[in-house]
Formats: sequence, C-alpha cells, structure tokens
Amino acid sequence: MTSLSRMTCHAVHAMAPEAREVLARDLYAVHAQIFDGLDYDGFREYVVNRDSWRTWIYTKHNASGHLVGYTSLHFFRMQLEGRPCTVLRMEAGTLPAWRGRDLTMVHGLIRLMRVWLNEPWRRFCIFAALTHPSSYTHLSHYAPVVWPHASRREIPPRVMGILDELANGFGLERVDPANPLVRKVDWITLESQEERQRWRHSRRPDTRFYVEQNPGYAVGDGLSTYIPVNGGLIVRAMVRFLVGRAGTLSRALFGGLPGGRPSAPTTRPRAAPERRLGRPASRGRPG
Repeated sequence: MTSLSRMTCHAVHAMAPEAREVLARDLYAVHAQIFDGLDYDGFREYVVNRDSWRTWIYTKHNASGHLVGYTSLHFFRMQLEGRPCTVLRMEAGTLPAWRGRDLTMVHGLIRLMRVWLNEPWRRFCIFAALTHPSSYTHLSHYAPVVWPHASRREIPPRVMGILDELANGFGLERVDPANPLVRKVDWITLESQEERQRWRHSRRPDTRFYVEQNPGYAVGDGLSTYIPVNGGLIVRAMVRFLVGRAGTLSRALFGGLPGGRPSAPTTRPRAAPERRLGRPASRGRPG
C-alpha cells in the first residue's frame, strides 16, 4: 500500500446536531478499536461536542471510501496567566496500514497558522495530556519547543505554573498530588505486551523520557505537555515534518495515486459522511 489516505475536513462548530451524531458514530467505530476507557457518550462529548470556540475534524478514508482514521482540532479561548490565550487541543487515531500515509499534520499546521494570523497579537499554545509514548515522541520530534523535554529536565517555575494552570483549567486531576505533570485521562491505548515492551525499552531519548515521566500510561495516565505557538514556530514545525517525511510522502505521492498528486481535503461544514466501519486499528492519541 503506497497511496495517501483521502482526507475530509469537517467544520464541526457549523454542523447541525444530527450531522454531528452521524459523524460521532463513524469516528467511534474506529476509536473503539484503538482505545479503551471511554464509552460512546463520553467520546461524543469529548471529541465531537467539545465546548470549544472552534472544532475541525479531519477524517481519513482509503480508496474504497472506508474510514481509516481521524484527527480533531479544538481551539479554546481562555485566560492563561491572566492574559487572553487561544489553546489548541487534539485527539487522533489511525488504522495501522495508514499511519504516516497522510498530510494531516500539514493541514493541521495550516489551520493553526490561519487561526493565528487572524489574531497574531493574541497568545497561542498547544496543550495535551499525552497517554502514549508514540504521541509524545511525534510531537517532540517535530515541534521546535516542547515542555517537558528530555534535553531540558529542569522545568522553569513559570512554565510549570503554565502546565499546572492548563491541566487544572481542563479539569484534569493529578495522579499523584505531589506531581503536577501526570494527570488522569483514562484513555488506554490497546496494544500487545510485546508492543508495550518495545516502547518501554526504546533507545530514543524522548521516548525513554516519556516512559520515565509517565510510567502509568498503560492505565490511562497522561503527561501534561505545553507547546508555545507563533508564526515562526509553525513554519519550523512544517519544515521539519516535510523534510523528515520526504521519502515516505514521495513514495505515496508518486507511487500510488493517479497523476502523482494527492487528493486535496474537501470541507463539509454541515454534513457528515455515510457511516462506515473501520478495520482493526493501531494506537492514536488524545489531547
């Protein structure tokens, strides 16, 4: 399999309740094969009916039209350190055969840039409570600045305060009252013991750092993660991704799609796709 998955962007904040319900059921059919710990009602409220300022969800389909994954982007307007701030939170899950075969990150960064350009004077950041090493490894590899990070084990008091304020603001309880970084999320990634051992014994410094900081990820604990955002950092992340994935994307672009061009995502602000069940899935990530 070499082709890119086909993507559709749903402006969920503009969708009717009935269309949201159809979309939520489609997504949960894939989500339930990736995660445990969240029933349908909880998933619908957390991923689709989030009380955010804006929500966009990117769905991924294979050439046959079957749903193979999703990525949701939620933008919240809130106060951070007494100043107005826009906070991006995300969730994602993709079937194993299609992981790394899409441009979701590119479209997500473009969306983030467009939102930032509307109010460049406003403070922006990304906040996540990451429940799997793959999520943290991915973000730490492409984001120019990430807190906490293996190369900066001492977190400045101000940054720790931001992490604590964001986690508390989103209602995430501490696992250990003495540790502000690890929070109760209850999204449990379904994986074999062999897969789990591979992550625990990884040689990657960022992966090992995550496992050290959040040993309870296998029971749904999440590591609070803060990424400051501005136009320059968005561009740097985009360049890192395109350079790092150049080989994979080239093979997908020129080896599997007619004419050597990927399908551009379409926008469906008021409708959801027909319900289709996905195939067995691999890990994803909540935010």
